[in-house]
This record gives sequence, C-alpha cells and structure tokens, in this order.
Amino acid sequence: MSNVESLIRVVVADDHPIVLRAVTNYIDSLPGFRVAASVSSGSALLATLKEQKVDLVVTDFAMQQSDDDKDGLRLISHLIRMCEHTPVVVFTMLTNTGLINQLCRMGVAGLVGKEEEIGELGQVCVKIVNGATQSLSPGMAHRLAVAGSVKPGTADFQALTPKELEVVRLFSTGVALTEIARLLNRSLGTVSTQKRSAMRKLHVETNVDLINCAREQGLL
Repeated sequence: MSNVESLIRVVVADDHPIVLRAVTNYIDSLPGFRVAASVSSGSALLATLKEQKVDLVVTDFAMQQSDDDKDGLRLISHLIRMCEHTPVVVFTMLTNTGLINQLCRMGVAGLVGKEEEIGELGQVCVKIVNGATQSLSPGMAHRLAVAGSVKPGTADFQALTPKELEVVRLFSTGVALTEIARLLNRSLGTVSTQKRSAMRKLHVETNVDLINCAREQGLL
C-alpha cells in the first residue's frame, strides 16, 4: 500500500472561512492525516460524503443554514446514520450541556470546544482513529462533569429527547409550529406533542417561559 493510500482521509466542515482554513491546515499537518475535502455548509458536507469515502469527519455544529441545510442536531444525526462506520468529531462553540449530552448520546466520536487550544482537536482525532469509541476534550469533559447534577427547580435540558430539543430550539428562534412540522417532516400534532412534553420536563407553563429558558441555557 502506498503512503497516500495509508493516510487517514478527513473531510472538514465549517462555515467560517478562517476557521475552516486553520483546521484544514492543522489536520493536514498531523502525521498520518490528509484532508480530502474542506466544505462550508451542511449540504456540501453531505454531498461530499456521498461522492467519496473518508475515514473521519470533523465538523462544526451550527453552520449558516441555506434551504438545503439542516439544523445542527439533524445534520449530526444524518451524518451518523449516513456514515455508520465513519467517526464524527464535532468542533464547536457549544456550551450548553444539554446539547453536548445529546450529541454524546447520539454517538458522536469526539467533541472539542473551539475556545480550546487546537491541539486538543488533534489529540481527540488521534485517539479516535486509534480505536477510542468516544473522546471528549478537557473543556467538554469539564462541562459535563460540572453539570452532572441538576439543582431542584433548574431546567434539565438533558431530560429532553433529541426530537424534543429540536422542536424547542426552532420554536425559541421564532419558527411557527406549522413550519417546524414542515422542516422536520413531522405532523403538526406530533410537533405539538413534543413541545408540550418538553415544557413539562422543563417545568415551564408558557411560551415566554420556554423561550426564556432556552435563552438562559444558550440555545439561542
């Protein structure tokens, strides 16, 4: 096998040009790694993965959305289903422990905070390709450890299912339930039920309280 064939092929996705270039150059500099493609949207990432086989995906969570792009959780969920045997590492500004926990439960291979040294991303990628089932950067691991117990009366976003969290995030950004149903390809009744279930778990009674709760938790 040639040296080129033995390299770990990576696709990198981020909608910020400077970040995309920095991450691409860094991963290319790692021994044994080669960036096969760099893309700036979720739709471009999915299209690339349909066209070529890679060994690792490094992607942002929230990229600028076009009509063909997906919300962050939907994008990651689609990636995990589409690339069943290809690990996905999420490099993100996320600080909300509910979302971080959801990503872990969904099966992402790695999570790294963008505020951390870029070397943490490299360490997580190396651990993953060397066989680790899941690897968290120190910053991500610390966030989950601190949020390990939820104080009484505090909204517990970790109690929400991925589908409920999707509905809450979209509704809190001003998207109507009918539009959420269309975007998520669910019935209006299903979306309404998921919203009510989320409100019950979060111990909120009004839409205003739900939106304020989402804002406090960093979902907006």
